[in-house]
This record gives sequence, structure tokens and C-alpha cells, in this order.
Amino acid sequence: MEADAIEDSAVLDALFSSDLGLGLAVLDRDLRYRRMNSTLAAFNGVDLDAAIGRKVSEVLPAAYAELGPLLDKVLAGEAQEGFRVMVEVPSLPGQSSEWRASYLPIRARDGTVGGVLVKALNMTLQQAHQRALAASEARLRSLFEQAPEGMTLVDAEGRMLLVNRNMGELFACEPEQLLGQHVNMLLPEARRSTHRMEMGRYLQAPTKRVMAERRKLTALRLDGSEFPVEVALSPIPGRDPPEILATVVDITERLAAQAAMEASLREKTLLLNEVHHRVKNNLQIVASLLDIHSRSAEGAAREVLRDSRSRVGVIAMTHQLLYEGSNFSGLEFGPYLGKLVQLLKQTYVREATSVELQLDVPAQGMRVETHKTVPSGLIVNELVVNSYKHAFAGRNSGCIRVSARREGSQAVLEVGDDGVGLPVGFVPMNSRSMGYQLVFMLAQQIGAEVEVLPGPGTGLRFTFPIDD
Repeated sequence: MEADAIEDSAVLDALFSSDLGLGLAVLDRDLRYRRMNSTLAAFNGVDLDAAIGRKVSEVLPAAYAELGPLLDKVLAGEAQEGFRVMVEVPSLPGQSSEWRASYLPIRARDGTVGGVLVKALNMTLQQAHQRALAASEARLRSLFEQAPEGMTLVDAEGRMLLVNRNMGELFACEPEQLLGQHVNMLLPEARRSTHRMEMGRYLQAPTKRVMAERRKLTALRLDGSEFPVEVALSPIPGRDPPEILATVVDITERLAAQAAMEASLREKTLLLNEVHHRVKNNLQIVASLLDIHSRSAEGAAREVLRDSRSRVGVIAMTHQLLYEGSNFSGLEFGPYLGKLVQLLKQTYVREATSVELQLDVPAQGMRVETHKTVPSGLIVNELVVNSYKHAFAGRNSGCIRVSARREGSQAVLEVGDDGVGLPVGFVPMNSRSMGYQLVFMLAQQIGAEVEVLPGPGTGLRFTFPIDD
């Protein structure tokens, strides 16, 4: 082997400054070192800067007796390659390293030999690297074989280059039966042509498809049975043409568990639907009985029965809405209050003809949890009924306002009227009336802060937390 002359100093500089693990030097015809890299300086046990410009006989006097005749042959145009050299490691006295050295003539364009290129490869270091690489490959192979999932390495043609034990178990065969085969053999016939096109597109720009992005496929065992799988893909860096590591998981049990869970959820949903439906029906029966009794009652008894019917009606309506919506986590507060207001107008027909009941609520975006819907509905019921009865004494008209809005994670509910207002010194929170006591007990249930609104009239504001 002979080396061509190198005239481009930039290329030569790059070659000698790179860390190739290869000792390099250039000698002129007088066998003086013109260039030397740090690897060869370490091999010779000399200072790099001190060696440049000096002869081989000066830098390596002990070895020159053997090197001199050899270098003369190179200057005569005869390459000298493959010499095994044992050298003591300068930094580790008593320890030697094995090098394989070659001496090549450097020819000018006219064919004359102008110098010598020295190459020295540290075989001890290379062997250590090879052992480390072999150990690393053994560890990776062990991890590959012991992986709890099926794994196969696929080339750009779709052939399986490596197959682990679990891959064989997944497809009811020995791993060796899959080696060299196209991955399409693991798919149902109807899926194979589509898969070839998809694989071609993927290989044009292969990207890692992590576990969360696994593709769900139907796979085909060698015994002809089909089963559902998820597949993750990982391109192997630095391989051209590309190689892909495919990880395959049998999801039969997971899908069965998911189906069982969904079936259980459907059963529970049906059961809750039935519960809400039955509760609503029973409460409507109670409300109807109270209504019938109120028609034959007089005075205070009639009012008590009508108020009780209103409260039962609120609870029945809530269960009706939960049953109709099939979502038992809560209700949209705006539509809920809208239906509640309509129910109150129907129950208190006489009062509603002279008193306007205004509603200001959002159509959506304000969902109240199930356990807060009945208490909040009863609060509105008690306050509206109280306004109907007491706010407009001596008057033939008036207005009751029900409003709700969302402020961050809080619901703000306000109920008020423009009636005669509260007596001087009257504090609703200290009232012994059943209506107000019930209101504040319900407010406590939903964790509401209560404020008295300024006049004219009477009004209360309830601020309580709701889910985002």
C-alpha cells in the first residue's frame, strides 16, 4: 500500500488534530519528524513539540537500530506494513501495550518518494474497546431477550433481523421461525397491502412512536388465530438504510377488562337512572297528594300544604333532570334555575299574576355538583315563596329577581325583591322563622357565604364553590 502526496495543509491539519485512536507522523527524506499527532507521541513516550524537526535517530535512539533499515526501504519506495510492536506504557511503568505499525512512502506528483507516513494502531486499546463493545452488546442482547414484551428488529425491506423469545410466544412459534421473514406474515391477509404502503411512508421519515402513541392492530399467529396488539416503533440511530425496533404487546386481557368495566359502568348508569326515575315518581305522587289535600284545606293548613308541595316538587324536579341528562355528576345551573322558576310560577299561580319573577342566569358553563343542586334549589324556593307571601303586602305589583353567575371557581346566587323590605333591626341570620332557618341550614350544606343585599326590598347573596 502506498500513500498519495497530500498538498492541502488544511486537510492534513484536520487529520492530525482529530481523535482517531491512530498514531500518525510524517517524516521527510532526512527522517525528521515534520508532523506528529498526540497519539503517536504518547506511543513513543516523547514530548510532541520537542519531537518536531528532530530525526528519528534522536527521538527513538533505542529503536533506531531496527527502524533505520526499515525506513530506508520505505524511502526506496517499498511499503512496510503490519509490524507488531510491544511498547511500555509511559504513564504505567512495567505495563506494555501492543501496537501494529505501518510505514508508507509519500509520493510527489512526479512519482518520487518525498517522505514517510507512519501509522500506529494501539491493538491493546482496540481489543479493550472490542471487549467492552462485546460486553455491551451482550447486555443489550440479554435485555432484548428478557424484555417482557415481544420485540423484533426490522430492516428497510420489512424483514425481521432479530426476534426475542416473547415475540415467539406471542405468535405461537419459535423465534427462529420468524427470522428473515417479512413482518407482513404477522398480519391478516386483508391488512397486508395497506401495511406495505404505510410502512413505505413511515420509512421515508422514521420517527419514534412512544408507548402513549402505540398503534392498535390485529395480529395473526402462525396457527392462524388473530389477536389485538399495540405496536411501538423506535428507529435505530445511525443506520442507513434504516432499521426499526418494533415492540409488540398483546392487549387481549386489557380490552376484556376495559369491556367489562364499560359494561359495569353501563349497568350502574342504568341503575342510577332507575333510582332517579323511581325517586322522582314517588316524590311526584307525594306532591300530588299534598296538592289534593291543600285544595280541601283552609287558612294556615292550606299554606303549609302548598309550601310542602313546593319543596317536594323542587326535589322531584332535580331527580327528573338528572334522569333525563344521564350525567349524575351535576347539572347546568342556569337551565336548572329556569325550570325551578317555571315550577314556582305554576305552584303560586295567584301570586305570579301580579308579581313579576325575573331570571338572569347563564345558559351553560356553570355546572353545579349533584349534592349541591337540591340544597341550592330549595334556597331559591324558600326565598321566592317568602317574597310572594310577605314582600308586597298592600301592593298589587312587584318584582322578584333570581340571578346566578360564575366568578372563577365560585358560584354567586342572588335572590331578592323590590318589596317593603325587612323590619328595622331584623337580621335574617338570627331569625327563628322556619323558612330562614331552613335557608341558612341549606347554605351551610353547600359551603356558602351569605350576605344581605342592600335595599330597596329584601335580598340575599350566596357564594359557594363549584367544580371547574
